[in-house]
Amino acid sequence: MSRYPSCLNLPRLLLGALLNPLGMVREVGALGLAPAWWQTFLRLVLPVLLLSVVISQVLYQIIPTGLPPEAMPGVWGFGVYSVLAMSIGVLGLAWSAHYLAELFQGRGDPDRAMLAVSIGLLPAWVGKVAAAFPWPWGNGIGLLLILYSLWLLYWSLRGILGLRRGNRIGLFVATVFCGVLITLIFGWALMDLIPGATPEHRIGTTWLI
Repeated sequence: MSRYPSCLNLPRLLLGALLNPLGMVREVGALGLAPAWWQTFLRLVLPVLLLSVVISQVLYQIIPTGLPPEAMPGVWGFGVYSVLAMSIGVLGLAWSAHYLAELFQGRGDPDRAMLAVSIGLLPAWVGKVAAAFPWPWGNGIGLLLILYSLWLLYWSLRGILGLRRGNRIGLFVATVFCGVLITLIFGWALMDLIPGATPEHRIGTTWLI
């Protein structure tokens, strides 16, 4: 197994994503050889996903939501569902970026694509935790972090995959569309397969977070 770059240290990346995102993208983009996609997934994506889900689920149990018990999904069922659904989303985005890169006159690279997607989604996973706080502050901050994450994802794809000017926005839009579509398809299937992932009464929400 190759040595994992020190600049991909998780606390450092989280801090960089919030305080100096473009500088962090430039530093990661300058890596001569990106770690294998599965290394990035196991050492960067999975720990953040697990931490995000655990913290948000604990907060949902502590902070009153104002919803009846039958409108809340099970703690363990929804936790497992969240990790699986978000993992599929990350893989869907990364492989979409990899395969679509050549369509937009770039070079497909699954390792760099996974790295770009992982860094771009860091604020969104923080937003999942923020969304567990009471409305409207929790939802508002969570939404802002998701929008910020989309902006960072664009710059990550641009800086780490290195597409030419004029093709970057096209790749970003196509990648997000394909990634969201893959997540929705598998997310709905998982929601019906995992006991406790769906509340008895949805009250107008899909619970596909």
